[in-house]
Amino acid sequence: MSDATKKNGMATAALVLGIVSIALFFIWFIAIPCAIVAIILAAVAKNKIKADPDLAHTSGQATGGLITGIIGLVIGIILIVIAAMAYSTVSSDLDAWEDLANDLEQYENY
Repeated sequence: MSDATKKNGMATAALVLGIVSIALFFIWFIAIPCAIVAIILAAVAKNKIKADPDLAHTSGQATGGLITGIIGLVIGIILIVIAAMAYSTVSSDLDAWEDLANDLEQYENY
């Protein structure tokens, strides 16, 4: 098999999953696992490339998969942190409104 026809499916899969993890960042339960698998596949693909120089032409795909996987993972984690902060803020605001409503109800009962 010539250099140009030898394929590295793991590098391609890593790149695709990395892109999917970025494209679907707002669906964190899909994006984060895709990003993790992309990072793992990219690392395995890079090791395959080191072991078999005929796969050197797929190095860009493996690197792209690693980079997009990391970006997707970071974006997914940031999204979860922002959602947790927003939930915390909203729940504390709701508690404050509930306290205010209780205070007003007590005031009306006097």
